[in-house]
Amino acid sequence: MRQEMNGAAHRRVQGGFRNWKDSVLVFHNVRAVVVAGMLLALHIILAMVLGIYLTQTVKFSISFITNVVTGYLFGPWMALITGALGDILQFVIKPVGGYFFGWTFNAAIGGLMYGLAFYRRAPKERNMDVVKAGNQKEKADTRMMDYVCMGVFAAMLAVWFLLPFLDVTVKAADSTEGGTVYTGTAFLYMAKKVGDGVGTSPETLALVALVLMAAGAVCSLCRRRVPVILLGVVACLWMLLPAYNERSVLSVRQGFILLCIGFAVVVLLNLLAVMRAKSMDVGYLLRCFLTMLFVALVVQMFLGTVWCVMIYGKGFWFYFVPRAIKSLIQLPFNTILSYYVIRALRDLRVAEIVN
Repeated sequence: MRQEMNGAAHRRVQGGFRNWKDSVLVFHNVRAVVVAGMLLALHIILAMVLGIYLTQTVKFSISFITNVVTGYLFGPWMALITGALGDILQFVIKPVGGYFFGWTFNAAIGGLMYGLAFYRRAPKERNMDVVKAGNQKEKADTRMMDYVCMGVFAAMLAVWFLLPFLDVTVKAADSTEGGTVYTGTAFLYMAKKVGDGVGTSPETLALVALVLMAAGAVCSLCRRRVPVILLGVVACLWMLLPAYNERSVLSVRQGFILLCIGFAVVVLLNLLAVMRAKSMDVGYLLRCFLTMLFVALVVQMFLGTVWCVMIYGKGFWFYFVPRAIKSLIQLPFNTILSYYVIRALRDLRVAEIVN
């Protein structure tokens, strides 16, 4: 038994060394280099066209997924280089301020981590008989969870109509008198325009909450759990960051807090349902989560905040809080997107084609 365990450990070590060696040799493969260059170009397009600056120092983008694909297909070294080149080329094409090496370093470390975590590793193949049986059992086991989600959305709708949503303070109206200029439910904010001088108006946040609640309820009714998770993440991100950035003129009330908690609860319930599904490789989903968590904590939150302090000169916590909100809320989105993209690449045998 001990010999078998030692043999298995030896094979894992040998496989790890072989993967590292192959990730270096991939630079001699012209087809791989060309595909990596195409992924790099796609990364730049996604970052520049679809990237949204939520604040001066916080950007929302899905361009990271091209680095995940590069790491999965070609290993850590190719992902490290293309990650660094992506940041440099973005600055060359569209300079924003001065060049700072810290952002290039972050992009390179992110690519390296994706390569280390995903190179030649994909979710396990699904046995369709097991999937069908699992789906039948899942429907029976999670029906109550679907009812709970619908109940949460119904409660959130009642909160949206009945409970105080936000307070607009004196600064927003450029008034010389102290106190709150306006307070009301999300419904009242949509019915009456208030909050002059607020970058993200309360009525916009109220509308976003209503639209995402309705979309989430429809997806939950249709048992589309992954879209519900993504909608919940977007809702929390869209509401919390503007409220934090405009905290000098906006004060959150019970309704706002309960809506954010409701979206978070729906996300957690559907994540549990997804993890219980037999069609998913839970171990690989955990790998995706831990990789994205490391990148969020170390690269985006800590190192990113240090670079912002060095560039802009304000305190650490001034930049850390909004970056932490954005990174942690986006974490489930990044995890699920990475899982399904890599699973799709596995099913299409893309790694065999490009290598």
